[in-house]
Amino acid sequence: MKTVFINQLFLICLTGLISLNLKAQDPVFSQFYNSAVYLNPALVGEEEDIYLNFAHRSQWRSLEFPYTTHQASLMVPYYKDKHRRPAGHIGGFGVSFYGDMSGESRNLKTYGGNASFAYNLQLSETYTSRLTFALQAGFIQKRIDKNNLRWGEQYNPFIGFDNTIVPSDIDQLDNSLFLDLTAGAFYRYYPASNDKIIRSVYAGFAAAHLNTPDESVLDGISSRLPVLYKLHGGSVFYLSEKASISANVLSMFQDGVNQTNIGAFLSYMLPYEASGALTNMLTRIGAWHRIDDSFIASLEFVTNNFQVGFSYDWNVTSLRYNNRGPGSYEISMGYRFYTPAPPKVRY
Repeated sequence: MKTVFINQLFLICLTGLISLNLKAQDPVFSQFYNSAVYLNPALVGEEEDIYLNFAHRSQWRSLEFPYTTHQASLMVPYYKDKHRRPAGHIGGFGVSFYGDMSGESRNLKTYGGNASFAYNLQLSETYTSRLTFALQAGFIQKRIDKNNLRWGEQYNPFIGFDNTIVPSDIDQLDNSLFLDLTAGAFYRYYPASNDKIIRSVYAGFAAAHLNTPDESVLDGISSRLPVLYKLHGGSVFYLSEKASISANVLSMFQDGVNQTNIGAFLSYMLPYEASGALTNMLTRIGAWHRIDDSFIASLEFVTNNFQVGFSYDWNVTSLRYNNRGPGSYEISMGYRFYTPAPPKVRY
């Protein structure tokens, strides 16, 4: 009777942990604009050249159950007329893949893949104002490694844990594969003259998991994935011919839980003589605050072709006493198949 109770308690706790994990760890990136397809599929319409991007995040490595997230995406612009920019740029396509691993021995794994389509709607004849709409569809798979789980009935009072004992309730666990739908919109305004201090103003909205799919990995138990709402925006300010500053905010809402990031980038064109892929090296230094969670510092280098960024999160919650100081780090890399032009400060 005691063994049955322990097994039932384990299943209840597992269900709760999975649900909690998705609220807090529906993949989060500190360099959110460097994971544009995940942030908002409408950002696919912003890219004027083919762009390939990769991001890796390692969170709370000193804890017993760290999180590791990977993301890769490809964005391809669509031109009605390549010789007429920006008039001919009417949208784009994007694909993205990610993997998220958590739990002891990385027992819980989440993999996702999706495709996005964005359409650009010009709101002015001078092409200074644009609104982009996008739809995204994909699949998410949740997997549990049954081999590394420990059950109450596997403990022998004489020898302790005995992995030769097969738990009676293990068949209740199963992998889950489900459809995931997202929609997004993005607005950007460019002043008509380059003499303006404000170089651009932008704002976006995205709603993920619109179909509230059942993500449960337990037979007979339903667990709906709540809709994740994302609001983001900012502005780029002119400082000099070589320098600019951009302020940004991202706020996410899911099932009554809110997470907000606010911060800024200082961008400066380095006096670095180079040619080819390293032409026009732009360095970006950022400082951010994820409210009631962490402070974030970031460093990024962008050239005509390459982008590489590094960020580090310092936790400011009570968790910092448990992880003995180390926070989270994130690395992003990108390659742009560009038409000859210096890198732009978009965000």
